[in-house]
Amino acid sequence: MKKVKTIIGIISFNDKHYLEKMLPTIVDFENTHIVILDNAGNNEIKQFIENSYPQIDFIRHKEGNIGFGRGHNYIVKNSPASDYYFCVNNDILIEKDGFDACVKHLDENKEDCVVAAKLHHWDFKNNKKTDIIDTLGVIGNRPHHFWDRGQGRKDKGQYDNTINNIFGVSGAAFFIRRSCIFQLHGSNYTIFDENIFMYKEDIDLAYRMRWLGMKISFLKNVLGYHARTLGKNKKKSLFEATMSYKNHRIMLRNNFSKKYSLNTKVSVFVYEITKFLYYLVTKPKVAAEYFKIRRMKNLKISEKKITSKKMESYFLT
Repeated sequence: MKKVKTIIGIISFNDKHYLEKMLPTIVDFENTHIVILDNAGNNEIKQFIENSYPQIDFIRHKEGNIGFGRGHNYIVKNSPASDYYFCVNNDILIEKDGFDACVKHLDENKEDCVVAAKLHHWDFKNNKKTDIIDTLGVIGNRPHHFWDRGQGRKDKGQYDNTINNIFGVSGAAFFIRRSCIFQLHGSNYTIFDENIFMYKEDIDLAYRMRWLGMKISFLKNVLGYHARTLGKNKKKSLFEATMSYKNHRIMLRNNFSKKYSLNTKVSVFVYEITKFLYYLVTKPKVAAEYFKIRRMKNLKISEKKITSKKMESYFLT
């Protein structure tokens, strides 16, 4: 197969109800090729893709479910040559104008490694696109608490003048220049840290890119509509809480600098102690991950090319 401009990578996990609505929004995009990794071994989805979209590459890993980050790494390593890789969730309706704007931006801004644009909420139950913000990028503060900018608010353009005031982009939908990928983990051609099964891999990626001085851009266009549940107060399952806490600790060990200011060090210490004590009381199995991560040997420590002071400028005070 000849080189295309963009490989579109999707992780599938028992999600035919999403793919039936999502794939028609992207399948006819010019100069693209779609690769789907099935993490669930779902033969119903396999037959659906082979019958309805024979032009799509449908692949599986011999180990079965290898998670989100490792899954996208596997797609990258097993996909045709391209200029860009579009990492996108299966529960997003993509807007062609937003997609084209991101590709054009990378074409015209060779120094940029990652670009993303607005995601709004998709009311899947009623199959309705809304103007409620899903994410305008990821932001974080000194204690190292990270969240999606603007989530849950109506998009009135109130963030447009400061659209690039972000730490990173959501892993739900973003473009990465493939020539930048090899810099992230040394000679290993991977986007995400494979120690992180799912959740927080996008924050680790953003942190790693910032340390390397890579440019991340965000556009005012609407890239798509995301069907996830919104709200900071939604309850996490034990699995979600465990993965979130574990991967947050991995992210810290990968990226935290001993050269940070006293203000940042104290803020992180207080936040981490508070979180650990909370889980120790409410979910001891989650708190136990703290000790497991301390014993980890195969960490993917970020290479640090910018100063700690510069890195701290990306955090909200």
